[in-house]
Amino acid sequence: MSPLRKAILALALLSLIWGYNWVTMKQAMNDAGPLNFSAFRFGIGGLTLVPVIIFFKHSFGFPRSEWRTLAWLSLLLVVNFGFVMTALMVGGAGKISVLVYTMPFWALILARFMLHERLKFWQWLAVAVAFVGQVVLIDPWHQHGSILSSVLAILAGMFWAASVIVVKEMQRRENVPMITLTFWQISIAALGFVIASWVIPQKAITWTPLLVWCIFYSAVISTSVAWLLFYYALKRMPAGLAGLSTLATPVIGVLAAWGILGERPTSIEASGMLLIGAALASLAFVPALIKRLAA
Repeated sequence: MSPLRKAILALALLSLIWGYNWVTMKQAMNDAGPLNFSAFRFGIGGLTLVPVIIFFKHSFGFPRSEWRTLAWLSLLLVVNFGFVMTALMVGGAGKISVLVYTMPFWALILARFMLHERLKFWQWLAVAVAFVGQVVLIDPWHQHGSILSSVLAILAGMFWAASVIVVKEMQRRENVPMITLTFWQISIAALGFVIASWVIPQKAITWTPLLVWCIFYSAVISTSVAWLLFYYALKRMPAGLAGLSTLATPVIGVLAAWGILGERPTSIEASGMLLIGAALASLAFVPALIKRLAA
């Protein structure tokens, strides 16, 4: 098998891991509060990244001048996953995964106003289609309990986008390996979740085999193993192509939630998901198409 095919298989497995993780996070809410679970997930996840960083011979050092930025990134992560896990308590995992993965569109908008990056017409069009998809997916015309979870999921996508902008701006000043940045970000965020779980009343943890599996999967497989697969693929294919793996994650999240949790999307929800998926795909494939036509 060629190195490229091996890389594609690694990305396929990565998408499956990240897509199924939405199911494990949803299942964990049966036996733990969102802050308690996140504290365990990111605390253990940070530890599992240590051998990965050593294996790839990266440094644990972080620029002293960027520690304030790192603190902001960790806070954004705490808020982001606080919204995600709270949304999962009352909403469907598949629907929430799609709404959270609208992050690229919020990142485009924030980059326009914060980094003064000009957007092309087709990018504005993609944002507009994604917005329509969100409205259809939330279905505000019918009052139901999932509206709150949908709003929280969208807010999570916004805070995720904000962290992307902060990282992008920081990388202009200091070239910090993403895996090192991730290690420090989730380690500090774990401490933030511990403190938040002491301050904010949480559901008491019930230690069950399912909860142990959910913590293990999210902390070890979805963090350490996923980073190994991503770096393996990144060394064997262009970064842009490797980044396309994120497109499959919400799709797999929807399918996994449907097959395992019985969360079958309604026709309206499916229409909204398709609109968002089409807009996401356009962000990935239109630039390559324009480049090919120009050549």
